[in-house]
Formats: sequence, structure tokens, C-alpha cells
Amino acid sequence: MPEGQPARVEERYWEIDAIRGLSLLAMIVFHTIFILGVFNIINGSVWIWICSYIPLGTSVFVIISGAALILRHGRMSGKPRGQYYLAIVKRGIEVIFIGIAVALLGSLLIKIFIDDGNYMYFNFLQMMGVSMILCIPFLSLGKWNFIPAIFFILLGGFLETISGPAWLMIFGVIPSDFFPRDFFPIFPWLGVMLLGISIGSILYPQGYRRYHIRPAGKIGTILAQIGKYPLQVYVVHIPLVGLTIIHILIIAGLLGFSLGPL
Repeated sequence: MPEGQPARVEERYWEIDAIRGLSLLAMIVFHTIFILGVFNIINGSVWIWICSYIPLGTSVFVIISGAALILRHGRMSGKPRGQYYLAIVKRGIEVIFIGIAVALLGSLLIKIFIDDGNYMYFNFLQMMGVSMILCIPFLSLGKWNFIPAIFFILLGGFLETISGPAWLMIFGVIPSDFFPRDFFPIFPWLGVMLLGISIGSILYPQGYRRYHIRPAGKIGTILAQIGKYPLQVYVVHIPLVGLTIIHILIIAGLLGFSLGPL
């Protein structure tokens, strides 16, 4: 597409998919480390430094998701956007229900293998679905979304310092005796997605690039292919990694080998 020409509503930019694919790989590594720790194959205290940096991939993923929301919104300038908003709501509800299913299954596995009472509550997928829907009234703000984004991020930082009843956990207030796994409250994460909308509005005004970028190379193409199917990759990778590790443990046990902790 020539520089400066309006993009088609459905057109994808490879760099957005590639960054999303890279952040997905970072989350896969993080979850692999977590599952290895659950089965005592690695020593969590030794690998904790990795776990401190890899969650940055989660933030990048949410930012890119916000940028993707504003791309199509910008391309529909002058056109009815009601159908697009409805599509966001439907997609958000779908992601929320998939997140609920993941939380139930994950909590069951935690009960079986760990049983420490700290289950999954309002996980990553649930946060993504709710945030997508809540972002709809903010889309028209465009680049100015950095203002509510900063406010919500700071609000999230404040809320995590106080304790409260369980029904406030969705907002980031955690009871003093509960430490949920895979927990992503609305605040600050709604702010992170709004930050992505702001960045997307600046870099892709009206839905097309305002900068020149080279075509995707081999690595970029591979990452972009991964990033095109974020929900499928996210949902599939956790049971796939878990089942792979369980099979390795079974085979190692049959052969008389003892694994970990590393």
C-alpha cells in the first residue's frame, strides 16, 4: 500500500501481529517456568529473575491489543461504527467466557497438584474481555487516552496497597488472606489498554501508518503468523505445555530418572 493512502478496514499490519506474537512467546515461556515449578522440576527461587522480566510481554500484548482496537476505528471515519462496537462487545463476551472456563480448569488443577487455597480469579482473558468492552466509549478520545490511561494505572497501583472484601478483587483490592494466581484486575490493566489506544492513534492516524517500515523478513513473518491468532495460541499453549511436561515426567519415571529441581 502506498505511504499516506487510507488502509482498508480489514487490512493487517505485520509489525503489530509480530509484536503480539513476540509477547505471546514471552507469556508461553513464563507459563512454562510456572508449570515446571509446580512439578518441582525447577527451583522457583533460582528462576524468579526470569519471572520478573517476562511479564513485560503481557503489558506489551495489552498495549498492542489497544492499538489494534483503534486501527479499525480510525479506518471507519465517516462511517457508522455501531456494528464495530457491537463486534467488540461480542468478542469481549466470548473472551470472558473462555477466561471463566480457563479459571475453573486451572483452579481444579491447582487443587489437585498444589492445594494451597490460592486459585485463579479474574484471569488474563477475563481482564482482556472486560477491558475491550470498557474501552468502547474511550475510542473517540484517540491520542488523548493517555490521560485516563495514566489515571487508571496509578489507581491500580493504589488499590493493590489496600485490603478489602473479595467482591472488590475485580478492581484490584485483594483480601489480606488470599493470593490469587493469574490475577489481572481491571485497574491498572484497563489503563494499559487505553495507553495502547493512545499510542495506536499517534502511530496510525485514521488507521494507516504515518511512518515507513521495511517488509517483514522471515522472523517477522513467523512472529506475525503467531500474532494473528492470539486467543487460540493463548488458550492452547497452557494445556499443551502441561501435558508435555506430564508425559516427560511419566517417561522419566518409567526409565528410573529423577527430574529436578534445577
